[in-house]
Amino acid sequence: MRGQRVFTHLWMAWERVFAWMARLHPLRPGERHMFFIARRRYLGHPFVVDGVEVRRFDPVLELHMNNEILMEGLREGGPLFGVIVKLLQEAKRSLPVLAERAMDEEFRDVRVLYGVTFIHRGVERMGFTSFPIRNRLLCRLTTWYLHQLLRIVNPHADELLATHADAFVPKVVAISKARLVQMYGAEGRRAPVPAPDHVSP
Repeated sequence: MRGQRVFTHLWMAWERVFAWMARLHPLRPGERHMFFIARRRYLGHPFVVDGVEVRRFDPVLELHMNNEILMEGLREGGPLFGVIVKLLQEAKRSLPVLAERAMDEEFRDVRVLYGVTFIHRGVERMGFTSFPIRNRLLCRLTTWYLHQLLRIVNPHADELLATHADAFVPKVVAISKARLVQMYGAEGRRAPVPAPDHVSP
């Protein structure tokens, strides 16, 4: 157990270094939320979400999971479904803050937010849409990273990976800024939200 704790601390130290190198920012300084964000120029395959087309080099808001919260969730015992539900609840609690942050002047020209995660089951009910990662190398690297993270924090990782392999396949999740603000902004939370449009990679 001591070795596992040491390895966990080393992993989290690396996460902080990566966050600095990748210029990731918290939603609010001094607060803990499920997401970190970074303004990027999109470099992947074009896609359409909520009627908004994202092309190469378009400005986007990239979402990164808070791996400290992720590790805490994966460390817990119990059914995998319950773990995923708790992580989705954590994410949903952060969405009003994300909507507020997305309206900042620095993101004025951003029309879409997206990220890569394995927590994609049920995201449609939160307004997001998921679709497969088309870049095979990125998919393999992300899957490998997730498996290593699970092995660090959960002694039953190999058993989980053997019985629930499909649950640990990452996907792209995306939402338009307009829809995010409509659903989770101060005004949007008081109004009904229509069903999302079809998303195609």
